[in-house]
Amino acid sequence: MRRSIKVAILLVIAAAVSKRKYPKAALISLLKRLIGYLASRAIATPTPRLVAKAGATSQLGSLLKDLQCKKPLIVSDEVLVKHGLVKKCTDSLQEHGYGSEIFDKIEPNPTTHMIEQGLEVYKAGNCDSIIAVGGGSPMDVAKIIGAKVCNPRPRIEDYQGFFQVNMAGLGKDLPPLVAIPTTAGTGSEATVAAVITVKEENKKIAIADTGLVPRVAILDPELLTKLPKHITAATGMDALTHAIESYVSGWASSYTVECSLAATSLIFKNIFASYSDGANLDAREQMLKASFQAGSAFTRANVGYVHAIAHQFGGMFHTPHGVANAMLLPHVLEFYLADEQDSGNSHCTKLFCNLAVSAGLAEESSATGEFKHMRACADKFVDAVRDLNAKMDIPLVLKEMKASDVKEVAVRALQEAHGEQHSLFAKPMMYTLDLGYPVPKYMTQDECETLLAKLLTQEERQGWKSA
Repeated sequence: MRRSIKVAILLVIAAAVSKRKYPKAALISLLKRLIGYLASRAIATPTPRLVAKAGATSQLGSLLKDLQCKKPLIVSDEVLVKHGLVKKCTDSLQEHGYGSEIFDKIEPNPTTHMIEQGLEVYKAGNCDSIIAVGGGSPMDVAKIIGAKVCNPRPRIEDYQGFFQVNMAGLGKDLPPLVAIPTTAGTGSEATVAAVITVKEENKKIAIADTGLVPRVAILDPELLTKLPKHITAATGMDALTHAIESYVSGWASSYTVECSLAATSLIFKNIFASYSDGANLDAREQMLKASFQAGSAFTRANVGYVHAIAHQFGGMFHTPHGVANAMLLPHVLEFYLADEQDSGNSHCTKLFCNLAVSAGLAEESSATGEFKHMRACADKFVDAVRDLNAKMDIPLVLKEMKASDVKEVAVRALQEAHGEQHSLFAKPMMYTLDLGYPVPKYMTQDECETLLAKLLTQEERQGWKSA
């Protein structure tokens, strides 16, 4: 007991010292940040077995055999079934004598109801494993179907936060999951996370546990050749957001830094090529690898304000997640740089310079030296992100958001980012495990609202200013 008290006192002291670096942050947010940092070092995150090459989907049957499974539930959507991508999976399974059940009712921003429907198909078919075919939505649903199988709970919301599925491996194992992405962006094939929409409350919840990491990830560029341009753009920028937010995270490690920078390099080299020519298999494969690397980074180092706000856009306005991230990314990056004026206050400036070097936008010498040169390098990186959005027709404003929505979006986003989504007295365990995001600079309510106003239409912006 004495030892526990000493540890608690040391944590509080460390959080109080951090207050000097992050004066806008609440002490409890800094305490949770420190706990998250220690947990990220202490808890091992599994890495999926990776199979990456053109035509890799044909190996699905043999991979399932290696997992000692015989009857998978395939989670996908009707479009992928219609275009024959799911058939490539069932063909490989049939070659090895395996049957399957198909649940293809997944839509963007998947809801709790889809999980319950998929679970019924899993149970009725006596399935023993799950295969997710698609983007982040089928993968997220597949993960939480697995959570319901191993640890049934009345409400999907009961899994919200960290380690509520199988307590970082201490609980029962989930059914083996094979992830086959058909977009290059979400990185869900490498992550501990799933994001689900609670339709009745117009909100998204994040669920994270090491048991949600797929056993196998198949990266097959042949599955992406017919991907529409707008989805290529949105999911590619989603991957870039993962790479950047994990790199500037306070929980970043040498491993995540390596993954983040490698992903940034691959994305800047290949995103526009895959956008311009969907049949470019090399560019598609490199983007798949970048997405996997970025996913490997952010599942360990976490994300930041871009995701915190984007989740509200998805929950409240049904904005596709990649589009929301892309719209927000340059604005959040500008916020991080806003008050860095000299070499004594240049944390984000230095980080952005390193990203610019990895992106091929600057020489390594630009990341050191006089502050004004470093700041020019950092600004160049932000401008390059904005240019990518423009080249790929990412929207500049969110038409569905009204001036009257800004305050509520900001409140919800900051609650998510700062680990304040639950009540200590009503849900003490969920409150404790809601660690928030280790952002490089903390944002106030007013600052968040000002940022959000930049995404309003001109008419709504005028209404916001006059309010």
